[in-house]
Amino acid sequence: MYGTTIKSLIESHGASGFYHKVVDLLNEKKLTPDDFSYSELADACGVLSRLRTLPESQPIFDDAMASPSGVSALLQESSPGVNSHLFRVVTGELIGRKVIEGYEDDAGFIGDKLVTVVQSGVRNSRIAGFRALAGPTEVSEGHPYEESTFEEKFVTSQESKQGRILSINEELISFDQTGEIHRRAMALGYYLRQERERTIVRAVTDADAASGKFVFRPSGTGQALYQADGSNRNLIGSDNTTSTDFAYAIPLVDWTDIEEVLNYRATEVRDDRIDGDQRPILAPARQILVPEALRGTARSIVQSTEIQMATTDGETKVANPVHNMLEVLSSPFIDEQGGSARSDWYLGDFRRQFVWTEIWPVQTFLQRSDSAAAFDRDVVLRVKARYFGGLSAVDTVFVTKVSGEDS
Repeated sequence: MYGTTIKSLIESHGASGFYHKVVDLLNEKKLTPDDFSYSELADACGVLSRLRTLPESQPIFDDAMASPSGVSALLQESSPGVNSHLFRVVTGELIGRKVIEGYEDDAGFIGDKLVTVVQSGVRNSRIAGFRALAGPTEVSEGHPYEESTFEEKFVTSQESKQGRILSINEELISFDQTGEIHRRAMALGYYLRQERERTIVRAVTDADAASGKFVFRPSGTGQALYQADGSNRNLIGSDNTTSTDFAYAIPLVDWTDIEEVLNYRATEVRDDRIDGDQRPILAPARQILVPEALRGTARSIVQSTEIQMATTDGETKVANPVHNMLEVLSSPFIDEQGGSARSDWYLGDFRRQFVWTEIWPVQTFLQRSDSAAAFDRDVVLRVKARYFGGLSAVDTVFVTKVSGEDS
């Protein structure tokens, strides 16, 4: 857009009308933030020569790009410095959308496939559940039904606030480097999303339990999710003293390794009923999570249509029994853990076991820099992006960790 066009639109619609017209055109996708020039916008608003004197601002908008009630007051014709406010709120709208665009670039990200997102209004909340009920019993004619017994159980969530700030200096606007501003805004959103991704993957693999950062907090008390002794019935490994028939490592090599883990889940994973004998759980595995080091192996195992088997007469080809049974997910945030993590793998239904409690979705804010930054580095505006959330395991039996090498 050209400065003269912006000026004429401001004159014809007024500051408030121009801002809402811009928002409408962006929402209708008739314009994108890349169609604007920040230098020409500043010139049209009459603030190009005094960028660093713009007043301190409150948050401009949230993740839904909804304008708070304060915007309308700022853009009233009677408001002092209306053009300065107009430049600020329109700039905030445009840069905020580029931050969100970067955040939503989820190519290669798997975090949302591992969790169920639950909106929450409070932190460290209780996530309630119930122990499994006993099955029905035979009722003789004229006799009463037996009463079922159940017991409440719960885990507690734990959330944290994460965010970053991006500073925009005077030259970027004065020299009309709109593309560079947008590139940095998108990078801000992208790396915020990457931080969330890393948080999810490390939590799902219980990578930080040794340092006291627990993802599984039954009755409010943190503990390791994948207990080395197998007592949570979700681990196959050499230290398993609960399921001694599976006290060994299973390197991921071919389809038989997946079959072996499915056998463990069918025979060793039990419900937690207190009324009657515990029974196997019908919890089909939907995904296999591996480090990048095993990504090719896992895809080859799951996606192959045929396998070769040795027989007394030589070799024969048969249909792959695990073909497309599982979705293969991989992440470098497993490899970075080093050691045995590069050979361990996970099988199960992750969304049934892991919950992401979201107190604040991703939000963006625009604010003038503090005086020191403005003086030292010619910073004109600062963009802040943040979210507030955390991951919790609500149960233990829906995902099985498999040690790929002996400890």
